[in-house]
Amino acid sequence: MKPLKVLGIAAFLVIVITIIFTFIQPEKGYVERSVVINAPAQEIYRELNSFQNFTLWSPWAKMDVNAKYSYDGPASGIGAKMIWEGKSIGKGSQWIEESVPDERIKNGINFEDLNGVFYAQYLIEPDGNQTRLTWTYDGVNNGFLGKMRWLFMKGALGMQYEEGLHDLKYLIEKRVGTAPRVPGVVE
Repeated sequence: MKPLKVLGIAAFLVIVITIIFTFIQPEKGYVERSVVINAPAQEIYRELNSFQNFTLWSPWAKMDVNAKYSYDGPASGIGAKMIWEGKSIGKGSQWIEESVPDERIKNGINFEDLNGVFYAQYLIEPDGNQTRLTWTYDGVNNGFLGKMRWLFMKGALGMQYEEGLHDLKYLIEKRVGTAPRVPGVVE
């Protein structure tokens, strides 16, 4: 009986700690990750100002390879929209709200199973022959459930942003011819 009592107390403590950590989560969630890409700002801007190649570098496209994507509005710039539906990634849409050539792009994001609009932004900062790209997420954590979701989501989202930036860097650098060559590999 004693091991069962210890297990019950441990489970209770885990629940209490989770509730406490949930309550202390911020009202707004924010994630930011950056990468330096060996390419001019206009190459990065061109890639991000459209959703046509998003699935080539998006970490979520890898998570759900059978997801369906459709596009609405213009092919690029303000009003361009991507809609997705998949088993692992659910249903949602993303659209370009603001677009400043070679500087920044702001996307609105909607998930069918979540209340509210969330935002992602790409900040493009030229530095000689390289460009620093910063990808941000900004969203409201509505109520207890929103804060609980954020408690478990923030770490995973940061890792997904890092993965996506890594893949985007490779995609752009390969296209412009600045990707490092691997000895012994014929391309």
